[in-house]
Amino acid sequence: MANLEFDGLQIPWTATIPPEDTTAMAPYVKQTRKTETLPKGWKKTPAHRALSCDLIYSQNEGIILRDGVKIYCDVIRPVTDDRVPAILSMSPYGKGGHGFLIFDHQPFRLGLPQSGWSGLEKFEGVDPAEWGPRGYAVVNIDIRGTWESEGNMYMEGTQAGRDGYDCCEHVGAQPWCSGSVSMAGNSWLATAQWVTAVEFPPSLKCIAPWEGFINFYRQVCARGGVPRTSFLGFIARKTIRGRNKQEDIKAALEKWPFYNAYWHDKNVDVSSLTLPVYALGSYSSAIHPFGTIKAFNEVQSKDKWLRIHSTQEWYDLYTPEATDDLQKFFDRYLKGIENGWEQTPRVRVSVLTFRDRAGPNSMDNIPFSEYPPKGTRHQKLYLTESSLSTEKAHQAATISYQSDTYAVKPAEFRLQFDADSALVGYPMVRLHMSCADNDDMDVHVSLRKVGRDGKTLEHINIPWHSLPDNVKTSEDVPTTNTTKYFGPTGILRASHRAQDPELSTNIIPYHRHDKEEKIAPGTVVPLDIGLWPMGIHFKKGESVMLRVQGFIDQSNDFPQQIDAKLENLNCGKHTIHFGGEYDSHIILPFVDLAQE
Repeated sequence: MANLEFDGLQIPWTATIPPEDTTAMAPYVKQTRKTETLPKGWKKTPAHRALSCDLIYSQNEGIILRDGVKIYCDVIRPVTDDRVPAILSMSPYGKGGHGFLIFDHQPFRLGLPQSGWSGLEKFEGVDPAEWGPRGYAVVNIDIRGTWESEGNMYMEGTQAGRDGYDCCEHVGAQPWCSGSVSMAGNSWLATAQWVTAVEFPPSLKCIAPWEGFINFYRQVCARGGVPRTSFLGFIARKTIRGRNKQEDIKAALEKWPFYNAYWHDKNVDVSSLTLPVYALGSYSSAIHPFGTIKAFNEVQSKDKWLRIHSTQEWYDLYTPEATDDLQKFFDRYLKGIENGWEQTPRVRVSVLTFRDRAGPNSMDNIPFSEYPPKGTRHQKLYLTESSLSTEKAHQAATISYQSDTYAVKPAEFRLQFDADSALVGYPMVRLHMSCADNDDMDVHVSLRKVGRDGKTLEHINIPWHSLPDNVKTSEDVPTTNTTKYFGPTGILRASHRAQDPELSTNIIPYHRHDKEEKIAPGTVVPLDIGLWPMGIHFKKGESVMLRVQGFIDQSNDFPQQIDAKLENLNCGKHTIHFGGEYDSHIILPFVDLAQE
């Protein structure tokens, strides 16, 4: 296919690391085209899960895309004369046991023992050993340009959607398929569903995008206008293999740091979708929560559901409860079974307690009719010397923090609760800020929960029952973003502060990111910074703390693979102005859980 262009902007390409480079990867053995029946009891290795029934395993089937490019997939399906629905998993992360050893690089394997899987699953995709007995085929697809699939790899966008369309229609026409197709999986596999669905393949009857983004620039590459190059480099070099080229996202971000036609192609407009949707989000992901909820709210389908869970996304994907729930959705819209799925609450939300093994546990599956919850009370609280107050201080004052190093104390403002309270939804802050040493600022804000004893608390993303018995408190858990959630965050580069008034709301500012407005050193400017969704419960005497600093208040997903370096343009001290003429404040979303 010819190189796509957007307003004359050609896609930059870079060579993909070949499959034979198995650094931090599973051993690579090139698959050949073959079909076999795996018998009940079959195990890929002694450490893997045994199959509970016979499965037909077709390796390296070809799919010819509309431009003649051939890509490859594995099909795992039940042994039956009946035609069955298909669940597609599309990503660059390999199939047939190939790919990055994600869980071997995670503490406690995130509570996911290898014995729980068959080894037939694609990373972040459903396990065929679970879905074959339920009457579904699983199709694991190596997308264009990855592993042995032909062509060059696109980082989502229009081309990925067209390829998704072609894959749905190819699978839907197979003699073993009932003609009903859906898709499943986390992250890339979820975003692949959104970009495919907006191409409207007739065979695609519903989607289950669990933990996906819909705007690559705003939610992954440059949230708040701050480039996230180390993570992009990790994805491109550590997790993807192929024979040809891939989009060079790092080069694109360096070349086009502002939102333009290239980035717009990676923004999925889901507002025209009417097919059934089961969307899933969590609080712990650094790239998924905002896009998941935004997409859920924007789709026009009358049949749509959202669940926000309390764990890490990979953990949730493989729980029996989540699998049963997803099957009920698929049974309804892929098999036409009248099973009462429509009575499922449209929105189910988890509210975190930030407790240790002794509890109490998070409050899961609280039903709401919409998100943010109807009846949310948005409380404005003003910044004072060290606290948050319903009254603005009469006299102007300032607090400063060093912005260009990790080894400093952030600016902190607390509110102690005089009654049990729950914050559910979108917080937003307005900060009047200046910097005498630079013409720009990368500002990071977060909300942290503080115990009655003054200790800053952490939520453990893996249920305690899935961790070793000697792991009792958060101090016993290594700090990574996959294992620990600190609280909601917000990011803004001050020169990107311009907003689109038509798309901004009183709680969610929408920054244009299409131009740069530098600031004369020492000049005070107002910055509206939206934080990503939260759900935290506070007991009487506990506190919420607003933290402002020069780097994100969040740990690394893969500390062994990504350098912990500052990714900002900060220099010197940042000063927050409040009181008097400066209405620096935060808006918090209070929800009365007793009414739910």
